[in-house]
Amino acid sequence: MGDTVYLAAAYGVFWLVSFIFIYSLVGRQRSLQKDVELLEQLAQDEARPE
Repeated sequence: MGDTVYLAAAYGVFWLVSFIFIYSLVGRQRSLQKDVELLEQLAQDEARPE
């Protein structure tokens, strides 16, 4: 019985860490997307003749 408890705990920890990692990646991707949009806006502003 003890082995199955450790196995279940290991699976739980694995999935928890996996979800935290994926959530972190999604947050970074959103931040990078905002940076790209800002850079595109700045590039368009610089390209406009005054």
